[in-house]
Amino acid sequence: MDDLQFRRSILADPKSRDDAIYAAIKNDPAKQKFVQETEHLDNKIAQAMNIPVPDDLVNKLILHQTLASHQQQKSKTRVRLAMAASVALVMGLTANFMMFSSTYKNLADYAIAHVNYEAKHFSNTAEPTVTLASLNEKMAVFKGSFDSTFGTLIFADYCRFDGNKSLHLVFQGQSSPVNVFILPDDKDLEFVANFEDAKLRGKSLHFNHSNIVVVGDKNEPIKQWQERVNKNITWSI
Repeated sequence: MDDLQFRRSILADPKSRDDAIYAAIKNDPAKQKFVQETEHLDNKIAQAMNIPVPDDLVNKLILHQTLASHQQQKSKTRVRLAMAASVALVMGLTANFMMFSSTYKNLADYAIAHVNYEAKHFSNTAEPTVTLASLNEKMAVFKGSFDSTFGTLIFADYCRFDGNKSLHLVFQGQSSPVNVFILPDDKDLEFVANFEDAKLRGKSLHFNHSNIVVVGDKNEPIKQWQERVNKNITWSI
């Protein structure tokens, strides 16, 4: 047996001891040392692989897998809930948008729908909280200002009127709130000077770049409110 064949046989099976192996190592100290080192390495590998398995390892692995699956399911549930909430929000916004959408072709229809939709949020007995300074700060967006509040102003804030940024003012009326809208001129909404339905009445004023719409209960003097607005407003352009 030549040296290469001897090494291959020992590496393939360190415990192999056939007649050819015995003959090769009998009078060769180098081969004997190679056999001893290979056997020693093989024993170390066997010891390293002979690690005792804990009795509860199976249970631990099952528990770990169960917890991992549960966590994954919780993550999926959170994602589904978030998606559901997002869908609900979009549907709510869509419904709100559709309520004040191109269904209304003129200022009158849109103004009445807007007032009816928000009527529950305003009380005619609410305390005035809006100053002339804060009002004119908002009016600056429309290049205008008021010389006075010309009434008890209980609300002033931006809103969306047919998708356009507008200013919604609410004043105390004789028996119910009076609404004033300052709107950018919108060619898609037909201008209507006078309008009413079963409960509300309104008047509109057209300026070069804006429209002002006054809406209130039929018992309110809407024409006087319109005159007050026209008298107290100043445009910078």
